[in-house]
Amino acid sequence: MKKGYSIVITSDDSTSSKHYFLTKKSIIFISILVIVITITAVVAALNYTSVSVKAMEVDMLRRRNARLEQEFAKIEEIREDLRIAEADNRKIKVMLGIEKTPEVVEPSITEISPNYTEIEVLKEIQENIPSLLPTMGKVSRQFGPGHYGIDIAAPQFSPVVVAASGIVNGTGWDSLYGNYIVVEHNKNYSTFYGHLNSIEVFDGSRISGGQIIGTVGSTGRSTSPHLHYEVRFRNEPVDPTGYLPFFVQL
Repeated sequence: MKKGYSIVITSDDSTSSKHYFLTKKSIIFISILVIVITITAVVAALNYTSVSVKAMEVDMLRRRNARLEQEFAKIEEIREDLRIAEADNRKIKVMLGIEKTPEVVEPSITEISPNYTEIEVLKEIQENIPSLLPTMGKVSRQFGPGHYGIDIAAPQFSPVVVAASGIVNGTGWDSLYGNYIVVEHNKNYSTFYGHLNSIEVFDGSRISGGQIIGTVGSTGRSTSPHLHYEVRFRNEPVDPTGYLPFFVQL
């Protein structure tokens, strides 16, 4: 006789009944099946929860990226506003005469003339003081607060000569003055030439007063071709017009 359990199911009015007989093996199988189904359900629930959490994280990241994009857009707007404000401020300075923009000069030559001669001005050869006019043109901006030299408006590619003999102490590029040259004349004096179109000398080279060292350009922050020229006495900028001949100063 098989060993097992009998299950009898009767109706409410006891008029009918059903009888089920389960062996021990059947009970063990059903138990294992229930456990497997339960474990599967739990794993599925955990996976669903994990996927839901990741979906929430992705949604949060998307929202965060959207906010960052909005912030970046605001920053760009602020930068543009600052750029416009700086341009307006410069225009106001020009209108008030605080800052004078170099006048636009139509080029009269397009290359260095091989017949160019040195500018005929007085020289202080003994003391090697920078007294040569570095290029032929019109002084469009004087020495003053915030502007440590003079601007000489001249046609593009006009030759630039060194104001006195000396040694080239530096050449390169600057975001404000573009191509530049620094010449050391003696222990007291040095000169600076900015916005150059080209540089015709090398660092460390010895040059004579009146020698061509470059050409006029509009490099760096410039609105038209001109030369920015500085005289420095013991590393302090001084007014270059004080070292030029009287007829140039007029």
